[in-house]
Amino acid sequence: METLEDCETQDKSIVRSSTDEIFDEDKALNEDGEEDGSTQDEKLQYNLIQVPPAPIMISAALQHVLLSLSSCLATSFIVSDVLCAAADSPLRTRLFSSTLFLCGICTILQTLVGIRLPIFQGPSSSFLPALLAIQNNAEWSCDHVSNGDTNTYDENNSTISPLNMTETSSLLGLTEIEKLQKLSGSLMAASFVEILVGSTGLVGAMLRYIGPVTVAPTISLIGLSLYKIPIIYSRPSWEISIAAAVLVLVFTLFLDNVRLPLPTCGKKKPKKGKRNGVRLFGLLPILLSIVLMWMVCAVLTVTNVFPDDPSSLRYMARTDSKSSLLFLTPWFIFPYPGQFGMPGFSVAVFIGFSAAFFSSLVESVGDYFAGSKACEVDTPPDHAVNRGILMEGLGGLLSGSIGVGHATTSYSGNIATISVSKTGSRSVMVCAGMMLIIFAILGKFGAGLASIPNPALGGVLIPTLGMLVSLGLSTLRYINLTSTRNLTILGTSMFVGMFVPEWINLHPDFINTGNPEGNAILKVICGTPMFLGGMIAVILDNTVKGSIEDRGIAKWRERHGADSSTQEGGAISSSVAYGWTCIPSLYKRLNILSYLPFMPPNSETHNLKYTLDKDHVII
Repeated sequence: METLEDCETQDKSIVRSSTDEIFDEDKALNEDGEEDGSTQDEKLQYNLIQVPPAPIMISAALQHVLLSLSSCLATSFIVSDVLCAAADSPLRTRLFSSTLFLCGICTILQTLVGIRLPIFQGPSSSFLPALLAIQNNAEWSCDHVSNGDTNTYDENNSTISPLNMTETSSLLGLTEIEKLQKLSGSLMAASFVEILVGSTGLVGAMLRYIGPVTVAPTISLIGLSLYKIPIIYSRPSWEISIAAAVLVLVFTLFLDNVRLPLPTCGKKKPKKGKRNGVRLFGLLPILLSIVLMWMVCAVLTVTNVFPDDPSSLRYMARTDSKSSLLFLTPWFIFPYPGQFGMPGFSVAVFIGFSAAFFSSLVESVGDYFAGSKACEVDTPPDHAVNRGILMEGLGGLLSGSIGVGHATTSYSGNIATISVSKTGSRSVMVCAGMMLIIFAILGKFGAGLASIPNPALGGVLIPTLGMLVSLGLSTLRYINLTSTRNLTILGTSMFVGMFVPEWINLHPDFINTGNPEGNAILKVICGTPMFLGGMIAVILDNTVKGSIEDRGIAKWRERHGADSSTQEGGAISSSVAYGWTCIPSLYKRLNILSYLPFMPPNSETHNLKYTLDKDHVII
């Protein structure tokens, strides 16, 4: 199981190269190229407003989809475990298909309406700590369920508890559908936080109080707080998990620059002696590792190395341990709002999800500026950033109505892929969104992907979550690490963010206000590491005296374009990149729209000129 990262994660940069490395002008993509062609190789083959030929567009779109599939699968599985869904429950497949469907819709909306850059929207790992924290409440616990097998972590003895979730019903806890309804309603309510921030233009005001000292512990604590998930999925076979982790490291660190020759299409033929190829290992290390370990598990299953006794822990390493999913899942699934019933509400879940939206917002703003650089266009203006955040909030509202239990956010890994593939076209990302929708509707396809053995998923999480931690720590390069002020704030926020939630896990009855709802709220607040550590960092960083140079604010704003008055693009103007051709005529009829914080100002539309050739199409 692969998280988001980054995957929101995971995937948030397992494509082994930071955004800085990818955009380094001194590093040509074609290392075997001749001197006179190296500069040309740096440029995009297809820019933001070009539509590539169908074969190239489909291949590039599939690349984006494959890069994020493991994250979608991991998140839907974690949500299923929080709901106490059985390992062979059809709910797992429906959640996975709904997640793919949601990611496809949000990706298309963000690309065409939101930030208007080819930004992939995938499951946000920021919601995972909040989901795991609510399991401390008795009504969300899976301990009362029996007669089955699910992957639920036992905090006291660090073992897997066998649980059944197909028809969970108990006087002590909620059923899986009731839990999902509470998650859905709370997610819809929390999404209004991001909608409010985007629609009112508060993003710029909020960013004044957020700097590297705040971002570093917030993002790092997301990865640190998820350390139990690889334990859960790796226990059936530590051998497979370790091998999967080693493969990811080998592909990412040692084989990253190895190019595999693939068929090419296009007018220009490669020069003699010039080798064409794709860095497949560096581009898809997680997917390749999962596929290889899936094949190994299949061989070990056929040879009965893994026992066929469902009561055995190692049984979950078999490739046929979830085979019933294929029979229980319909051929076609059509996700729709309200498919799991009327949404419920939980104050505790609402607070946890609100913190997750805040963390996701910070990451997305940074990704918008990185995406503009990848597409070689001007840095996004305020109205585009506001619109992007607004669209993510609306995506969270849609997520809650469909009932997936999480929202979506931008993926840094897919932004890096734009530079590697030299294809920054909007049409490619729209095609990727359509692919996800098609895969979601084909239910058997989702069931087949959901049958990946747990150890293979657990293994890839080890380096993935480690990368998520390092992504947060990488922001420390902007601050003065010799400052006692900075070191104290960082150390305190990270230590408290890990210490207090662990204390709550070990002593769940410690918080007792006499009000069950109050207990639940405090447990979520104190049990969500990123929220607790992030809030401590925000308060201390903005109340303790320190210069903007020591705090890293000056370099941070310069890096993300907040203080930049110059535009880096040039080939495509800001009005073309972030506007629409219909804006001038729209403002003639409804000029009041130009005053909305998420709409282009009227002054921009006067310079909205499009110079297109036969290869350019405005989307």
